[in-house]
Amino acid sequence: MKEFYKHVTKLSKRIQRELGAGFKENVLQAALAVEFINSRVAYEKEFSLDVLYKKHPVGYIVADFYIPQQKNFGIKEDLIIETKQAALENKIEYLSQLKIYLKSRAKHLSKENTCKAILIQWNKKDHLSEDGLTLEFSSNIKVEVWELDKNKLNMIWSSESDD
Repeated sequence: MKEFYKHVTKLSKRIQRELGAGFKENVLQAALAVEFINSRVAYEKEFSLDVLYKKHPVGYIVADFYIPQQKNFGIKEDLIIETKQAALENKIEYLSQLKIYLKSRAKHLSKENTCKAILIQWNKKDHLSEDGLTLEFSSNIKVEVWELDKNKLNMIWSSESDD
């Protein structure tokens, strides 16, 4: 699975470097979908999950991407990918959203154990050179893998610690 995490990081950095910062999430997600197609990664975009209460659907939520199990990149279990414009002050909100997705997915699979999600945090801003004469496109993104294990969300991989 680590091979896929690194691949998602590489693709995300490529998109950020080529497009630059400042685009809305839907543009970045569309670019990621193109990269998945080119990499032959099966995916479903805007994946709807029913919210279950006592085994009854009471609403639904939409994850940015669903990646099913596949031999490509050693993907041994399905994953949810959520993309966000990087803003650390909102990280708790992003993680709460991941927890909701993973809890819903676990209930659908009748699993109490683990479900994983990838959080891609795009850089919101490009960087102005020190002399103020050049705007440099940023490829600085952050990719994290989070795992829901018995109602606790734990980070199990980060692009910052494993480039």
